[in-house]
Amino acid sequence: MSSTEEPAAVGDAAATLQLRSTAKWLIGASASTAALLVAGLQLTNLQELGDADWWLGALALGAALLALAAAFRILYQAASVLGATRPSIAELDRKDRADHGNYPKGARIEDPSDPLLNELIVHRRAELLGPGRDAIGSLTDDLTRASRGLATGKSVTIQGKSYRPAVADDTAALHELAAELQRRISDVSDAAERFETNTNYQHLKGQLAFNGVVFLVGVLGFAWLTLLYPQRITPSAPVTAPVQVELTVPSERAATQAGLEKECAGMTLTGAAVGGTLDEPVIVTRAQGACSPHRLTNPQELIAVPVAASK
Repeated sequence: MSSTEEPAAVGDAAATLQLRSTAKWLIGASASTAALLVAGLQLTNLQELGDADWWLGALALGAALLALAAAFRILYQAASVLGATRPSIAELDRKDRADHGNYPKGARIEDPSDPLLNELIVHRRAELLGPGRDAIGSLTDDLTRASRGLATGKSVTIQGKSYRPAVADDTAALHELAAELQRRISDVSDAAERFETNTNYQHLKGQLAFNGVVFLVGVLGFAWLTLLYPQRITPSAPVTAPVQVELTVPSERAATQAGLEKECAGMTLTGAAVGGTLDEPVIVTRAQGACSPHRLTNPQELIAVPVAASK
Protein backbone atom coordinates (compact mmCIF):
# COMPACT_ATOMS: atom_id res chain seq x y z
CA MET A 1 0.00 0.00 0.00
CA SER A 2 1.49 3.30 -1.01
CA SER A 3 1.48 6.21 1.41
CA THR A 4 -0.18 8.45 -1.15
CA GLU A 5 -3.24 6.19 -1.49
CA GLU A 6 -3.99 5.57 2.17
CA PRO A 7 -5.48 8.99 3.08
CA ALA A 8 -8.28 8.62 0.47
CA ALA A 9 -9.43 5.34 2.01
CA VAL A 10 -9.23 6.73 5.51
CA GLY A 11 -11.02 9.88 4.32
CA ASP A 12 -14.09 8.00 3.07
CA ALA A 13 -14.57 6.14 6.36
CA ALA A 14 -13.93 9.26 8.44
CA ALA A 15 -16.29 11.36 6.35
CA THR A 16 -19.06 8.78 6.73
CA LEU A 17 -18.59 8.73 10.51
CA GLN A 18 -18.67 12.53 10.65
CA LEU A 19 -21.88 12.73 8.63
CA ARG A 20 -23.53 10.13 10.82
CA SER A 21 -22.38 11.92 13.96
CA THR A 22 -24.05 15.10 12.70
CA ALA A 23 -27.21 13.15 11.87
CA LYS A 24 -27.26 11.68 15.40
CA TRP A 25 -27.06 15.17 16.83
CA LEU A 26 -29.99 16.27 14.65
CA ILE A 27 -32.01 13.25 15.72
CA GLY A 28 -31.38 14.02 19.38
CA ALA A 29 -32.24 17.69 18.98
CA SER A 30 -35.41 17.01 16.95
CA ALA A 31 -36.60 14.29 19.31
CA SER A 32 -36.05 16.50 22.36
CA THR A 33 -37.86 19.42 20.77
CA ALA A 34 -40.79 17.25 19.74
CA ALA A 35 -40.98 15.78 23.24
CA LEU A 36 -41.00 19.24 24.81
CA LEU A 37 -43.75 20.32 22.43
CA VAL A 38 -45.92 17.33 23.30
CA ALA A 39 -45.30 17.83 27.02
CA GLY A 40 -46.12 21.53 26.76
CA LEU A 41 -49.35 21.26 24.81
CA GLN A 42 -51.91 23.38 26.65
CA LEU A 43 -54.78 20.95 26.29
CA THR A 44 -56.90 22.87 28.77
CA ASN A 45 -56.59 26.03 26.72
CA LEU A 46 -57.22 24.01 23.58
CA GLN A 47 -60.47 22.70 25.04
CA GLU A 48 -61.55 26.16 26.09
CA LEU A 49 -60.74 27.48 22.64
CA GLY A 50 -62.69 24.65 21.04
CA ASP A 51 -65.67 25.37 23.26
CA ALA A 52 -65.58 29.01 22.19
CA ASP A 53 -65.11 28.33 18.47
CA TRP A 54 -64.72 24.73 17.32
CA TRP A 55 -62.94 25.73 14.13
CA LEU A 56 -60.33 27.67 16.09
CA GLY A 57 -59.75 24.60 18.23
CA ALA A 58 -59.33 22.51 15.08
CA LEU A 59 -56.92 25.11 13.69
CA ALA A 60 -54.83 25.04 16.87
CA LEU A 61 -54.71 21.25 16.79
CA GLY A 62 -53.68 21.40 13.15
CA ALA A 63 -50.85 23.81 14.02
CA ALA A 64 -49.57 21.40 16.68
CA LEU A 65 -49.73 18.48 14.25
CA LEU A 66 -47.91 20.56 11.64
CA ALA A 67 -45.06 21.25 14.06
CA LEU A 68 -44.84 17.59 15.05
CA ALA A 69 -44.88 16.49 11.41
CA ALA A 70 -41.97 18.81 10.63
CA ALA A 71 -39.99 17.47 13.60
CA PHE A 72 -40.64 13.86 12.64
CA ARG A 73 -39.73 14.60 9.02
CA ILE A 74 -36.34 15.82 10.21
CA LEU A 75 -36.03 12.64 12.29
CA TYR A 76 -36.90 10.46 9.30
CA GLN A 77 -34.41 12.17 7.00
CA ALA A 78 -31.68 12.04 9.66
CA ALA A 79 -32.38 8.35 10.17
CA SER A 80 -31.84 7.78 6.44
CA VAL A 81 -28.32 9.16 6.88
CA LEU A 82 -27.66 6.67 9.67
CA GLY A 83 -29.32 3.85 7.77
CA ALA A 84 -27.30 4.18 4.56
CA THR A 85 -25.92 0.69 3.90
CA ARG A 86 -22.42 -0.30 2.84
CA PRO A 87 -22.91 -2.08 -0.49
CA SER A 88 -20.86 -5.20 -1.18
CA ILE A 89 -18.48 -5.36 -4.11
CA ALA A 90 -20.69 -8.03 -5.70
CA GLU A 91 -23.71 -5.72 -5.56
CA LEU A 92 -21.74 -2.86 -7.09
CA ASP A 93 -20.39 -5.18 -9.78
CA ARG A 94 -23.93 -6.21 -10.76
CA LYS A 95 -25.02 -2.58 -10.99
CA ASP A 96 -21.94 -1.72 -13.03
CA ARG A 97 -22.51 -4.50 -15.56
CA ALA A 98 -26.17 -3.50 -15.95
CA ASP A 99 -25.39 0.21 -16.46
CA HIS A 100 -23.62 0.46 -19.83
CA GLY A 101 -20.91 -1.92 -18.68
CA ASN A 102 -18.92 -3.81 -21.33
CA TYR A 103 -16.71 -5.89 -19.03
CA PRO A 104 -15.20 -8.41 -19.70
CA LYS A 105 -15.78 -8.04 -23.44
CA GLY A 106 -13.83 -4.80 -23.70
CA ALA A 107 -13.52 -1.19 -22.62
CA ARG A 108 -16.57 0.71 -21.39
CA ILE A 109 -18.47 2.33 -24.25
CA GLU A 110 -20.15 5.11 -22.27
CA ASP A 111 -20.27 6.44 -18.73
CA PRO A 112 -22.80 4.94 -16.29
CA SER A 113 -26.04 6.85 -15.69
CA ASP A 114 -26.23 5.96 -11.99
CA PRO A 115 -24.71 8.88 -9.98
CA LEU A 116 -23.09 6.41 -7.57
CA LEU A 117 -21.38 4.44 -10.32
CA ASN A 118 -20.41 7.66 -12.07
CA GLU A 119 -18.67 8.77 -8.88
CA LEU A 120 -16.82 5.46 -8.45
CA ILE A 121 -15.92 4.68 -12.05
CA VAL A 122 -15.56 8.08 -13.71
CA HIS A 123 -14.62 10.71 -11.12
CA ARG A 124 -12.55 8.43 -8.86
CA ARG A 125 -11.52 5.75 -11.33
CA ALA A 126 -7.73 6.03 -10.96
CA GLU A 127 -7.95 6.35 -7.18
CA LEU A 128 -10.30 3.41 -6.59
CA LEU A 129 -9.92 1.01 -9.52
CA GLY A 130 -6.33 1.74 -10.39
CA PRO A 131 -4.67 2.12 -13.78
CA GLY A 132 -5.99 0.05 -16.66
CA ARG A 133 -9.38 -0.73 -15.12
CA ASP A 134 -12.79 0.75 -15.96
CA ALA A 135 -15.05 -1.86 -14.36
CA ILE A 136 -15.62 -2.85 -10.73
CA GLY A 137 -15.69 -6.54 -11.68
CA SER A 138 -12.09 -6.35 -12.87
CA LEU A 139 -10.96 -5.93 -9.26
CA THR A 140 -12.52 -9.17 -8.07
CA ASP A 141 -11.44 -11.06 -11.19
CA ASP A 142 -7.84 -9.90 -10.82
CA LEU A 143 -7.89 -10.86 -7.14
CA THR A 144 -9.22 -14.30 -8.03
CA ARG A 145 -6.38 -14.80 -10.56
CA ALA A 146 -3.74 -13.65 -8.07
CA SER A 147 -5.09 -15.91 -5.33
CA ARG A 148 -5.27 -18.87 -7.73
CA GLY A 149 -1.68 -18.33 -8.80
CA LEU A 150 -0.49 -18.22 -5.18
CA ALA A 151 -2.55 -21.28 -4.24
CA THR A 152 -1.65 -23.50 -7.22
CA GLY A 153 1.78 -22.22 -8.10
CA LYS A 154 0.76 -21.93 -11.74
CA SER A 155 1.54 -18.94 -13.89
CA VAL A 156 -1.19 -16.30 -14.21
CA THR A 157 -1.60 -13.20 -16.36
CA ILE A 158 -3.11 -10.07 -14.80
CA GLN A 159 -3.57 -6.94 -16.87
CA GLY A 160 -1.21 -8.21 -19.52
CA LYS A 161 1.58 -9.05 -17.08
CA SER A 162 2.60 -12.65 -16.43
CA TYR A 163 3.45 -13.87 -12.94
CA ARG A 164 5.31 -17.14 -12.28
CA PRO A 165 4.91 -18.15 -8.63
CA ALA A 166 7.93 -20.44 -9.00
CA VAL A 167 10.03 -17.28 -9.16
CA ALA A 168 10.48 -15.63 -5.76
CA ASP A 169 10.15 -12.10 -7.07
CA ASP A 170 6.90 -12.95 -8.86
CA THR A 171 5.53 -14.58 -5.71
CA ALA A 172 6.28 -11.44 -3.70
CA ALA A 173 4.74 -9.33 -6.44
CA LEU A 174 1.57 -11.47 -6.42
CA HIS A 175 1.27 -11.13 -2.64
CA GLU A 176 1.64 -7.36 -2.93
CA LEU A 177 -0.88 -7.24 -5.79
CA ALA A 178 -3.41 -9.38 -3.89
CA ALA A 179 -3.12 -7.09 -0.85
CA GLU A 180 -3.57 -4.01 -3.06
CA LEU A 181 -6.65 -5.51 -4.74
CA GLN A 182 -8.21 -6.40 -1.38
CA ARG A 183 -7.64 -2.84 -0.22
CA ARG A 184 -9.13 -1.41 -3.40
CA ILE A 185 -12.21 -3.63 -3.05
CA SER A 186 -12.70 -2.40 0.50
CA ASP A 187 -12.10 1.19 -0.61
CA VAL A 188 -14.77 0.92 -3.34
CA SER A 189 -17.36 -0.21 -0.77
CA ASP A 190 -16.25 2.56 1.62
CA ALA A 191 -16.56 5.16 -1.13
CA ALA A 192 -20.01 3.87 -2.10
CA GLU A 193 -21.17 4.05 1.52
CA ARG A 194 -19.82 7.58 1.84
CA PHE A 195 -21.56 8.64 -1.38
CA GLU A 196 -24.95 7.25 -0.29
CA THR A 197 -24.58 8.73 3.19
CA ASN A 198 -23.58 12.11 1.80
CA THR A 199 -26.48 12.06 -0.69
CA ASN A 200 -28.96 11.48 2.14
CA TYR A 201 -27.24 14.10 4.27
CA GLN A 202 -27.39 16.73 1.52
CA HIS A 203 -31.11 15.99 1.12
CA LEU A 204 -31.54 16.42 4.87
CA LYS A 205 -29.52 19.64 4.82
CA GLY A 206 -31.52 21.01 1.89
CA GLN A 207 -34.85 20.35 3.61
CA LEU A 208 -33.72 21.41 7.09
CA ALA A 209 -34.48 25.13 6.66
CA PHE A 210 -37.94 24.42 5.21
CA ASN A 211 -38.83 21.92 7.93
CA GLY A 212 -37.51 24.31 10.57
CA VAL A 213 -39.74 27.13 9.30
CA VAL A 214 -42.75 24.81 9.19
CA PHE A 215 -42.01 23.67 12.75
CA LEU A 216 -41.66 27.27 13.97
CA VAL A 217 -44.90 28.34 12.26
CA GLY A 218 -46.74 25.40 13.82
CA VAL A 219 -45.42 26.12 17.33
CA LEU A 220 -46.09 29.85 17.16
CA GLY A 221 -49.54 29.29 15.67
CA PHE A 222 -50.47 26.83 18.38
CA ALA A 223 -49.11 29.10 21.13
CA TRP A 224 -50.99 32.14 19.82
CA LEU A 225 -54.25 30.27 19.40
CA THR A 226 -54.17 28.54 22.79
CA LEU A 227 -52.42 31.14 24.97
CA LEU A 228 -53.06 34.60 23.52
CA TYR A 229 -56.25 34.38 21.48
CA PRO A 230 -58.50 33.00 24.28
CA GLN A 231 -57.69 36.13 26.33
CA ARG A 232 -59.24 38.21 23.56
CA ILE A 233 -62.52 36.28 23.62
CA THR A 234 -65.07 38.17 25.64
CA PRO A 235 -66.81 35.76 27.99
CA SER A 236 -70.59 35.60 27.90
CA ALA A 237 -72.34 37.66 30.59
CA PRO A 238 -73.74 35.64 33.51
CA VAL A 239 -77.41 35.61 34.35
CA THR A 240 -77.59 37.46 37.68
CA ALA A 241 -81.36 37.93 37.82
CA PRO A 242 -84.31 35.95 36.40
CA VAL A 243 -85.02 36.78 32.75
CA GLN A 244 -88.41 35.89 31.28
CA VAL A 245 -88.05 33.83 28.08
CA GLU A 246 -90.16 32.06 25.53
CA LEU A 247 -88.76 28.66 24.60
CA THR A 248 -89.57 27.12 21.23
CA VAL A 249 -89.16 23.35 20.92
CA PRO A 250 -88.57 22.68 17.20
CA SER A 251 -88.61 18.84 17.19
CA GLU A 252 -88.94 15.68 19.25
CA ARG A 253 -85.17 15.20 19.01
CA ALA A 254 -84.56 18.65 20.45
CA ALA A 255 -87.09 17.99 23.20
CA THR A 256 -85.49 14.69 24.17
CA GLN A 257 -81.97 16.13 24.11
CA ALA A 258 -83.01 19.01 26.35
CA GLY A 259 -84.74 16.69 28.83
CA LEU A 260 -88.37 17.42 27.86
CA GLU A 261 -91.17 15.02 26.95
CA LYS A 262 -91.69 14.28 23.26
CA GLU A 263 -95.15 15.82 23.54
CA CYS A 264 -93.46 19.21 23.97
CA ALA A 265 -92.28 19.17 20.36
CA GLY A 266 -93.68 22.06 18.34
CA MET A 267 -94.76 24.01 21.41
CA THR A 268 -93.62 27.41 22.68
CA LEU A 269 -93.09 27.26 26.42
CA THR A 270 -92.79 30.09 28.88
CA GLY A 271 -90.22 30.22 31.64
CA ALA A 272 -87.31 32.11 33.07
CA ALA A 273 -83.54 31.99 32.78
CA VAL A 274 -82.34 31.69 36.36
CA GLY A 275 -78.62 30.92 36.01
CA GLY A 276 -75.72 30.13 33.70
CA THR A 277 -74.78 32.66 31.03
CA LEU A 278 -76.65 34.39 28.26
CA ASP A 279 -75.10 31.95 25.79
CA GLU A 280 -75.80 28.88 27.93
CA PRO A 281 -78.64 29.74 30.34
CA VAL A 282 -80.29 27.53 32.91
CA ILE A 283 -84.01 27.77 32.22
CA VAL A 284 -86.97 26.85 34.37
CA THR A 285 -90.14 26.21 32.35
CA ARG A 286 -93.76 26.39 33.42
CA ALA A 287 -96.24 23.57 32.91
CA GLN A 288 -98.12 23.85 29.67
CA GLY A 289 -100.51 21.23 28.28
CA ALA A 290 -98.78 17.86 28.24
CA CYS A 291 -95.45 19.46 29.20
CA SER A 292 -94.61 19.37 32.85
CA PRO A 293 -92.33 22.00 34.41
CA HIS A 294 -88.58 21.41 34.04
CA ARG A 295 -85.26 22.86 34.97
CA LEU A 296 -83.19 22.76 31.77
CA THR A 297 -79.39 22.95 31.86
CA ASN A 298 -78.82 21.94 28.24
CA PRO A 299 -81.28 23.90 26.08
CA GLN A 300 -78.86 24.28 23.17
CA GLU A 301 -81.22 22.74 20.61
CA LEU A 302 -84.10 24.93 21.79
CA ILE A 303 -84.79 28.51 20.72
CA ALA A 304 -84.90 30.86 23.72
CA VAL A 305 -86.11 34.43 23.20
CA PRO A 306 -86.13 36.94 26.08
CA VAL A 307 -89.45 38.72 26.56
CA ALA A 308 -90.20 41.95 28.28
CA ALA A 309 -91.50 41.53 31.80
CA SER A 310 -95.18 42.48 32.17
CA LYS A 311 -95.84 45.60 34.23
